[in-house]
Amino acid sequence: MAHRKFTLNQKLALLIVVAAFASGIVFLTLQKISNDLIDSYMNSDEYYQETSARYIKRFSQYVSLNELASTDRKAFGEWVRKENYIMLTIFKDQLLQYDSNYTTADEAAYGKEKVNQYVQNHSHPVKFSDGEGRVIIDGFYSSRYYDLAFTAELIGATLIFLTVVLLGIRRRVRYLRQINQEIHMLEGGELDYRMTVKGHDEIALIAESIEELRKAFLDKLLAIEKLQAESRSLVTEMSHDMRTPLTSLIMYLEFAKQEDVPIVTDQGRYIASAYGKALQLKTLSDNLFDYFLLDKEHAADLESVAVKEVIYDLISDQMSILHQEQFRVSITGELPDTFIDVNMEELGRVFDNIMSNLLKYADRQETVNITFGSDREKFEIHISNTIKATDSTTESTRLGERSIARMMSRMQGQFYSSQDNTIYKTVLRFWNTRIQLAEKTP
Repeated sequence: MAHRKFTLNQKLALLIVVAAFASGIVFLTLQKISNDLIDSYMNSDEYYQETSARYIKRFSQYVSLNELASTDRKAFGEWVRKENYIMLTIFKDQLLQYDSNYTTADEAAYGKEKVNQYVQNHSHPVKFSDGEGRVIIDGFYSSRYYDLAFTAELIGATLIFLTVVLLGIRRRVRYLRQINQEIHMLEGGELDYRMTVKGHDEIALIAESIEELRKAFLDKLLAIEKLQAESRSLVTEMSHDMRTPLTSLIMYLEFAKQEDVPIVTDQGRYIASAYGKALQLKTLSDNLFDYFLLDKEHAADLESVAVKEVIYDLISDQMSILHQEQFRVSITGELPDTFIDVNMEELGRVFDNIMSNLLKYADRQETVNITFGSDREKFEIHISNTIKATDSTTESTRLGERSIARMMSRMQGQFYSSQDNTIYKTVLRFWNTRIQLAEKTP
């Protein structure tokens, strides 16, 4: 039995650690590459001057469009917040008019702070509604690209983390699907299929438990089959051994019946009753033998036969026996030009069992009705008779019917029986394998 080295929780924790380590390496690698690229391009003086000039132009258009004066500080603040990542400084008449870095407490410097050398070297002229001023725009122009790169790096690292985790989980999910498929195979009766055991976690332990259950169940089935085989062998041997003394007993009783013993005497009644019981016991023994003999056989050898030929011969033989026993028989319908798959020996035993039931339980004063019915798929024989008042109940074991049902099933057919008050009905159903073509007249 497999020992559990790692539980599912431990495997999941280890998988998360590995995924986090891999995603961390990817994140740091991407960050180093992106930072180098941004630093090499966006922190150059050319890029800085080009970007500042572009913002100066945009700010000049904003001032012109809104006809702003150099003292419209609120409008300047809104533009700075909208553009983001920049710092705006405005001078007019050599005095400071606006600085985006100043707080409310610093606004006292407006109109007082003078232009310095840095402003003179880096400022650009902008025309306001109250005259020309000097504007300086500085910015963290690369910051937005750092933020975008950070977002992309974080997304990439997250995808790596999820990919590693999902790939690790996927292996066990695939194994669960395999176990599910193998369980369905066991449910379908393939008990010889061995369960696949992979790993040492809880899932593997479940698979191993199912495998042990399969082995135990298969052993029990084999033991049951062995006991059933022994029981069938014992019953069939006993049934066969009973035939010899039963045959002798029936023969002796037939000799006794031939003696001139009036039936009205006690001796005559005893002989007649014993003879009837002996025949009944022989019938039960034959049914028991046939039933267990069928149970031992695995499959019937079937052959395709024409319904009109085979069924006609069997029905004719049975009708002859019924007429000899003073039965009235009515036949309705016609035999179709079709073929069915049957085993001739077992088909004959089916009709013999039906005939035996008719002779034992059918009322000779009433008509036995036989009806043929067919379509493109099936052919059916319906038989109905009235049960004798003295024998209104069938044998308790119903081995005769069970033997008929089993033989019909082995021939891929079906058998049904029903009783409505004193009317007993049976149905034999066969499946048409092909339709016989009518012969062309010359």
